[in-house]
Amino acid sequence: MAIDVPTLLNVVAMKEMNPDFKAIDYCETAKIELDYEVLLRNHGEDFRVKVEEINGDQMVGKVLRDHFDFNQPFQFLDEINFERKNVIDVYINYGIMF
Repeated sequence: MAIDVPTLLNVVAMKEMNPDFKAIDYCETAKIELDYEVLLRNHGEDFRVKVEEINGDQMVGKVLRDHFDFNQPFQFLDEINFERKNVIDVYINYGIMF
Protein backbone atom coordinates (compact mmCIF):
# COMPACT_ATOMS: atom_id res chain seq x y z
CA MET A 1 0.00 0.00 0.00
CA ALA A 2 1.36 3.40 -0.99
CA ILE A 3 2.18 6.00 1.65
CA ASP A 4 0.23 9.28 1.69
CA VAL A 5 2.58 12.28 1.98
CA PRO A 6 0.41 15.38 2.52
CA THR A 7 3.49 17.60 3.01
CA LEU A 8 4.81 17.27 -0.57
CA LEU A 9 5.55 20.63 -2.16
CA ASN A 10 2.60 22.05 -4.10
CA VAL A 11 4.50 23.34 -7.13
CA VAL A 12 1.51 25.22 -8.56
CA ALA A 13 1.11 27.24 -5.33
CA MET A 14 4.89 27.77 -5.08
CA LYS A 15 5.05 29.20 -8.61
CA GLU A 16 2.17 31.55 -7.78
CA MET A 17 4.05 32.87 -4.73
CA ASN A 18 7.47 32.79 -6.40
CA PRO A 19 7.29 33.04 -10.22
CA ASP A 20 11.06 32.47 -10.46
CA PHE A 21 10.77 28.99 -8.93
CA LYS A 22 12.25 26.56 -11.47
CA ALA A 23 9.70 23.88 -12.37
CA ILE A 24 7.95 22.58 -15.45
CA ASP A 25 4.61 24.12 -16.33
CA TYR A 26 1.66 22.29 -14.85
CA CYS A 27 0.26 21.57 -18.34
CA GLU A 28 3.46 19.63 -19.12
CA THR A 29 2.64 17.17 -16.34
CA ALA A 30 -0.14 15.81 -18.58
CA LYS A 31 2.63 14.15 -20.62
CA ILE A 32 3.80 11.99 -17.70
CA GLU A 33 3.63 8.28 -18.48
CA LEU A 34 4.34 5.08 -16.58
CA ASP A 35 8.03 4.47 -15.83
CA TYR A 36 8.94 8.17 -16.11
CA GLU A 37 10.93 9.58 -13.23
CA VAL A 38 9.62 12.74 -11.61
CA LEU A 39 11.23 15.14 -9.17
CA LEU A 40 9.32 15.86 -5.96
CA ARG A 41 10.19 17.78 -2.77
CA ASN A 42 9.30 17.11 0.84
CA HIS A 43 10.63 18.92 3.90
CA GLY A 44 13.15 20.80 1.74
CA GLU A 45 14.64 17.72 0.08
CA ASP A 46 14.31 16.89 -3.61
CA PHE A 47 14.02 13.26 -4.64
CA ARG A 48 13.10 11.23 -7.70
CA VAL A 49 10.18 8.85 -7.92
CA LYS A 50 9.50 6.29 -10.67
CA VAL A 51 5.86 6.55 -11.76
CA GLU A 52 4.13 3.18 -11.39
CA GLU A 53 0.43 4.09 -11.50
CA ILE A 54 -1.53 7.00 -12.97
CA ASN A 55 -5.18 7.70 -12.26
CA GLY A 56 -6.06 11.16 -13.52
CA ASP A 57 -4.08 13.66 -11.45
CA GLN A 58 -3.27 11.03 -8.81
CA MET A 59 -0.13 8.94 -9.14
CA VAL A 60 1.82 6.31 -7.27
CA GLY A 61 5.57 6.06 -7.54
CA LYS A 62 8.58 4.30 -6.09
CA VAL A 63 11.11 6.46 -4.18
CA LEU A 64 14.53 6.24 -5.86
CA ARG A 65 16.62 8.24 -3.40
CA ASP A 66 18.38 6.09 -0.82
CA HIS A 67 19.58 8.72 1.67
CA PHE A 68 17.76 11.67 3.20
CA ASP A 69 19.23 14.36 5.43
CA PHE A 70 15.87 15.10 7.07
CA ASN A 71 13.32 12.78 8.61
CA GLN A 72 10.93 11.68 5.86
CA PRO A 73 7.77 9.54 6.15
CA PHE A 74 9.17 7.22 3.45
CA GLN A 75 12.44 5.60 2.46
CA PHE A 76 14.19 4.08 -0.55
CA LEU A 77 11.85 1.96 -2.72
CA ASP A 78 8.73 2.85 -0.73
CA GLU A 79 5.67 3.56 -2.86
CA ILE A 80 4.12 6.98 -2.27
CA ASN A 81 0.98 8.75 -3.46
CA PHE A 82 1.38 12.13 -5.13
CA GLU A 83 -0.37 14.45 -7.57
CA ARG A 84 0.59 16.24 -10.76
CA LYS A 85 0.71 19.50 -8.78
CA ASN A 86 3.65 18.05 -6.79
CA VAL A 87 5.89 17.46 -9.82
CA ILE A 88 8.85 19.82 -10.14
CA ASP A 89 10.45 18.15 -13.17
CA VAL A 90 10.21 15.04 -15.34
CA TYR A 91 13.01 12.76 -16.48
CA ILE A 92 12.86 10.27 -19.32
CA ASN A 93 15.65 7.87 -20.26
CA TYR A 94 18.04 8.84 -17.49
CA GLY A 95 17.95 12.60 -17.52
CA ILE A 96 16.40 13.69 -20.81
CA MET A 97 13.60 16.09 -19.94
CA PHE A 98 10.73 17.39 -22.02
